[in-house]
Order: sequence, then structure tokens, then C-alpha cells
Amino acid sequence: MIIRSALPADRPYLSSLLYSEQVVHRHLDWRPLLDWLGQSPFGVIEENGRIQAALACPLDPPEIIWIRLFAVGSGISPQTAWQKLWRFVLEQFSASQSLLTVGAIVLNSWFQKLLVESGFEQKNEVVVLIWKVGFTKDEQEKVAFRIRMMTQKDLPSVARVDHLAFPSPWQISEKGLLAGYEQAAVAMVAENDSGVVAYQISTAMHESAHLARLAVLPEYQNCGIGTALVNALQVYCYRRGWRALTVNTQADNLASLHLYKKLDFHPTGEKYPLFLFERRP
Repeated sequence: MIIRSALPADRPYLSSLLYSEQVVHRHLDWRPLLDWLGQSPFGVIEENGRIQAALACPLDPPEIIWIRLFAVGSGISPQTAWQKLWRFVLEQFSASQSLLTVGAIVLNSWFQKLLVESGFEQKNEVVVLIWKVGFTKDEQEKVAFRIRMMTQKDLPSVARVDHLAFPSPWQISEKGLLAGYEQAAVAMVAENDSGVVAYQISTAMHESAHLARLAVLPEYQNCGIGTALVNALQVYCYRRGWRALTVNTQADNLASLHLYKKLDFHPTGEKYPLFLFERRP
């Protein structure tokens, strides 16, 4: 059994592992899992020339290390694979470096068990809300800023808004936002004479949409900009004939929950715990 860093040549074997096995954790992310090849740490277990397991925890953004994927084949137990790969990942970081924070949004109970056994603690919870699409009035004419469709040229400004609007661990890098923009069914920005002050990125599948990201610069929060962006999205969904619009937010984000409640979103009952591992120097 060999434990090593993943190589570009491993791509076809990793693809088979990720899409043919049942024991797979995928981060809630826009970027394809194999996009992380070449970024460290990305460890694999190889036995008899075959990839048996993989764990990727790249630094993107550098403030937190998200567990992007953990996949296990049938030739090894999830617990054994996790223990070996988790030790490999920790060894990639110097014991003397500043605070090391590793996060995971848990979608499966088997993965939660492995995290708890390794010293991860639940710190928050992601909740899912839904709006059943119906007629809603377009309120854009009442706001003191412009809402328009996002272009790729907006991404540096959008990344700045994201970085200032969200604390760690919720920030997304510009590369991650580019992946979201490229997959978006609709993306909008709100701007004034100073530039982009807020944005939203939403995806769609079949007859439903998902508000994947909404951010407003701190100095413009509580001014109705977030409400106006979501309202513009609701109008867009109605005109497209979509049936539902969902959104995820943190259970302790009272301002966000208030905004969505005001716009007629309701909890679905789905919840995904956030677990963090912290190692201090």
C-alpha cells in the first residue's frame, strides 16, 4: 500500500473512483472535483497499481482548508482510508505554522462519524430554504442603484465584494467565482457610481433554480440592495416559468434568514452541519 500525492496521470483512475463508488464525499462547490489535481494536499492510496482512495484539501482560499473530496473504493474500509489519508494531509503542513483550520460540510452520516473521531467539532449548520415561484412585483424602479446582468469583466469586483462581505470560512476565491459564473443560469450585479456593490449567482436544473451566492459590501448592507437583487431574481424565475427557487444559508445568519422570510422563502427541513478542525501552533 502506497500513500502519495495525486499526479496528473491519475486522472482516469480517480474519475473511475469518484463516479463508480458509493463512498464519496463531495464539497458543495462549483468546481469539478478533478480540477484540484495539481494542488496540494491531494493524497491517494495506491495498491497493486490501483487507486483505492483519495482525499483533497487544497488551500483555496488560504484562510481555510475545505475537504473538497474524499472517495473510497471497495478494496479498503472508509475508516482505514480516512485515517491514513488524514495523517498524510496533516503532515503536509508545518507544525509551526499559524492556526490551521480544516472545514467540511457534511452530507452523509458515515463521513460525520469519521470527522468526529478525528477531532472535528460542529460549529454551524447550513439550512435550505425554498420559494415556490409565483407572481412578484418588480421593485427595481424604486432603488437608488442599478441592477444588471453580470459579465466576466465584473469578476475582480465581484471577488472583492465577496471577500469583504463574508468572514472565513465562507469566502470564495476569484477562480471559484469564475467557475460559478460559467455554470450560472443567471448572475446579476448591483452597482452605483462607485462600482459593483453587490452580486448574486444562481444555477438552474429542469424547472427549478438555486440562489448559490448573494453578497453585499458591508457599507451597503441594510440598504435594501440584497432584497432588490433577490426580488430581481424572483421576477426572472417567474418570467422563465420555473417552479421553485432554493437557497442555502447559515443557521445563525439572522439577517439572511430575515431577508428570505420577508421574500416568502420557507425552510425545507434540510440541514447540513459544518464541522471544523483547528490546530494551533
